[in-house]
Amino acid sequence: MRVLARVPLRGADDVLDALRAHVSASVRDIARAARAGRPLPPLYKAGVRYDRRDLGERWQLPSETFARRRGDCEDLASWRAAELRLRGEPATVGVRRTGPRVLHAVVIRGDGSVEDPSKRLGMR
Repeated sequence: MRVLARVPLRGADDVLDALRAHVSASVRDIARAARAGRPLPPLYKAGVRYDRRDLGERWQLPSETFARRRGDCEDLASWRAAELRLRGEPATVGVRRTGPRVLHAVVIRGDGSVEDPSKRLGMR
């Protein structure tokens, strides 16, 4: 399954809506891999690294990120939020504006704390 996100940066709300749909697709992707007997490891133990190079801003599902061993902030935040949801924590993805036309995806945990998988996985 491919998830393509071509979201103009008109505002964080547009991106958040697309990311919410991507997190739901990521939950299904992780669950499907487990049912097929090929469970994905937890994100932080998967050997995946942050890589901001994403041609065409195509968002990857967790299984694709794992296979490529790299992902950008949306890929990593969606995977992490999905695995937390599968454990019963109501996590979601949030965005932070880091420049006039640049948004950065992070995880908003159930207790309201912010987790940045990209920083943990190599973003400088």
